[in-house]
Amino acid sequence: MKDKKEFISEIDYNKSSKGCSPCLSECKKINDRINKRNLSDIKDKEVPHILKVFDF
Repeated sequence: MKDKKEFISEIDYNKSSKGCSPCLSECKKINDRINKRNLSDIKDKEVPHILKVFDF
């Protein structure tokens, strides 16, 4: 029996428990920027910097 290889384009990440590696690394960066603070402790000026993803 042949094993079916799953290509990245065939994976529905909306129904997956894990995301693609670029998205996961961006989520990790956002978590590092929040630094275990409550959302109420984050200043309005910090929000655009925190939520900036895929910084090229």
